[in-house]
Amino acid sequence: MKIIANGISMNYELIGSGRCLTLIHGAGDNLNAWFNQVPAFSQRYRVLTYDVRGHGQTEMTEEELTTELWVDDLYALLKGLNVSETLLLGHSMGGAIALQFTLAHPEMVKALILSNSAMATRRSEEEMREMQAHRQAQIEAIKKEGMESEYRDRLTRMFSPGFVKKNPEAVEQYRLILLQNKPEGYLRVMQRMGRPGTSPDLGKISCPTLVIGGEYDPFSGPAAAKDTQKAIHGAQLKVFPTGHAPAIEVPREYNETILTFLAGVTE
Repeated sequence: MKIIANGISMNYELIGSGRCLTLIHGAGDNLNAWFNQVPAFSQRYRVLTYDVRGHGQTEMTEEELTTELWVDDLYALLKGLNVSETLLLGHSMGGAIALQFTLAHPEMVKALILSNSAMATRRSEEEMREMQAHRQAQIEAIKKEGMESEYRDRLTRMFSPGFVKKNPEAVEQYRLILLQNKPEGYLRVMQRMGRPGTSPDLGKISCPTLVIGGEYDPFSGPAAAKDTQKAIHGAQLKVFPTGHAPAIEVPREYNETILTFLAGVTE
């Protein structure tokens, strides 16, 4: 479905009934990345998924992409759908959006889940240089080969050892989701991710929070997830034996963990 919000056409889906649960996908994904979650979550909640600007079918403008702009997009989308409060789950980049949204509009967020989104870890200058070099190589590859090159690059980062060979159908489904994104939009997203930003004040988060990490996640491993949990008062922690995408690797356990958390803090 489409709605005009914050001056652009935004693509979204709203399924189920009850309290609103908003899911924000990661960079390079789109609302279809939640294919394992929406059927389960919509049995208890009114589940909102949407394409973050720069992804999927949401309109892309020449406006510079920033986390603040993505937060404004989400605010306008919720207001356009007459949603005054929501439970909020963000994965990876979506976690950064969810966190900043919670800080900007704390009255609207009743519970927060940061999935594989390390927000408290400070990387060394060497790590930052390596990440920047890798990102630049990705950009050049996408310019030449499109999103297929991004898919190949992710195979070694998104999943735990052995998962790709054992689960070809799930991996192929993920590939098809990536290919739904336009390379030019994702390149804009990558350029945004390459710019330094201000560190959020995690100590200001007051709503119930769950932090999720992956044992083999190069971005939000056990230590990084623990750092984020410690920085948020009263936050809970769950680390799955997965890479960066537990929602795909262990969907049943992932869904049960989230539903149990939400039931414990909202019912």
